[in-house]
Amino acid sequence: MANYPSSTRLAAGAALLALVIGGCHKPPKPGEPTAPDATTTPAAPDPAPTREVPPADAAEPAPSPSPDAPPPTEPSPVPKPTADAGPALGSMKAATPSAKMSVAVDLKYLFDSEPLPNQAATLHLAAVPRVAGANLHVSVKQADGLRVAAGPLEVQKAAAEGVYRQQLSVTRLPMGPDNLRVLITMDMPEGTAFGYFSVPLATGNSPQKQESVKQR
Repeated sequence: MANYPSSTRLAAGAALLALVIGGCHKPPKPGEPTAPDATTTPAAPDPAPTREVPPADAAEPAPSPSPDAPPPTEPSPVPKPTADAGPALGSMKAATPSAKMSVAVDLKYLFDSEPLPNQAATLHLAAVPRVAGANLHVSVKQADGLRVAAGPLEVQKAAAEGVYRQQLSVTRLPMGPDNLRVLITMDMPEGTAFGYFSVPLATGNSPQKQESVKQR
């Protein structure tokens, strides 16, 4: 075997090593996908665009009031008189006040039918304060021989000239009283005032009786 110089043997070894390394890394053929480099990290995909959705409970803005709309009315601290669901005030009679009366209230009454013994009759009462007050209370005094089916009338704020009505059923027994007594109390600037009123239970109080008298 021929002896080559050491430099020649080193150059030949280097050339052989280059051929081996080049054979391991072949270039890709046209159209063939290249393998990703293990040293590089794939980039993360871009996030899909999101659409903002308003919450379901989001309140819609209130419409602006029309310039021609009337201004809102504030509730009155004094209640209005009750609606005229009963008879006209002019057709009702005035109850007789007691001598010791200090309350500034007038009481009107009217029966729908004749208050005959053992027969229920509807009685309409209307309390009309002459001055403004508070805690207006109208109640019928219980008596033997008299049945009254109704509770008291109570008004927290009473206006002057207001009409506060009460409707109740009255049954007078044969030995019952001839008059029905009504107590009215009301708080006024000078203090609590009260007064009793008398409503007759005799015949001649109903509108049917008055009409028959006119026809005669």
